[in-house]
Amino acid sequence: MIVFFQESNGDFLAIDTSTNRYYLDHFGKDHFEGRATAIAGLVGSVCTTGISRDFLKAKCKRVAKAKVPADWRKAIGL
Repeated sequence: MIVFFQESNGDFLAIDTSTNRYYLDHFGKDHFEGRATAIAGLVGSVCTTGISRDFLKAKCKRVAKAKVPADWRKAIGL
């Protein structure tokens, strides 16, 4: 399942919740695979990365897909 978050700096993230078990089993980390910007505010710098649950709790808020602007959804690939 893909869920969306917005960082405190305004950037958006797409998180694949189905990847958490892989990160736990192989790395012992409570992380998810996600798409996020490599450079804050630069939509064109979106990359795939591991994102921790702690980061999501501390720095992000969950948002509906409808709240994610079209240019972000396109850059994220969704």
